[in-house]
Amino acid sequence: MSEHPFLLAPDLVDGPPPDPLSEDEIRDRLVVRGVRTNVSTLLGFELVDLSIEGRWIEARFNPTPQLANLRGSVQGGIITAMLDEVMSLSVLVAERFTCGVPTLEIKTSYYNPLPVEPCRARGEAMRIGGRVAFMEGTVWTPAGEIAAKASATCQVRRVKPAAKP
Repeated sequence: MSEHPFLLAPDLVDGPPPDPLSEDEIRDRLVVRGVRTNVSTLLGFELVDLSIEGRWIEARFNPTPQLANLRGSVQGGIITAMLDEVMSLSVLVAERFTCGVPTLEIKTSYYNPLPVEPCRARGEAMRIGGRVAFMEGTVWTPAGEIAAKASATCQVRRVKPAAKP
């Protein structure tokens, strides 16, 4: 796995596949070291809980006024970014950070405005195949109403074993 500070998961590199992370190591990666060097910082990501076996992750996002639309609620593309973050992380958690998971396609449905306040989100890996995974996610308003739901597919990019000389 790369030691680059922005990369927290492997992505089609040659070499030995990475060792699967334990739940404690995943929590360390998402909380102690933090996913703070990338878009998670912009979104105000905080891990709430996760389940390797359940293939889900829950997070809190703390959007700032810079992420608001003209009506004063969180802009829709930012909400989709929050959903993409928890959905992608659900696959990484289920696969114990042994692969990369670039999103191939995402569909978001919006139900209620999301105030610029801390909110809760959940991502779940619905099905993980050899090359593609299917994910779902939900973001709730601080009042507990569904702000948006999304479904997405991602590529499951496993590390390629090094070529034999």
